[in-house]
Amino acid sequence: AWKNFQMGTAETLFDPNLMFHHYNDESDLKKDALRVIHVALLCTQEIPSLRPFMSKVLEMLLNKEYNLPAPTNPPFIDENTMELNDNSSASNPFHAISCPSVASVSHSSFYPR
Repeated sequence: AWKNFQMGTAETLFDPNLMFHHYNDESDLKKDALRVIHVALLCTQEIPSLRPFMSKVLEMLLNKEYNLPAPTNPPFIDENTMELNDNSSASNPFHAISCPSVASVSHSSFYPR
């Protein structure tokens, strides 16, 4: 997402099922989606003190006149390190056992005391 944003090709991140290709480049729908990506990158900046507070995030998303600052680099994971860890996991007995992951949904109800 970061690389696409920097290159000005953030639209490639859009799900094709959203059918944005039916809209012109000046469409509010496209602009809103690009704004969400921009705000998301602001929220994932490497330096936590640069990340906006939630109240500011809401203001950025709701006020289209709000000028968004340029995001700084997000933290990156070194892909070479990931590959090394993946290869070494075969020698680790805890990683040798493959258990499927099961997603579950929980429901919480909140009642006043």
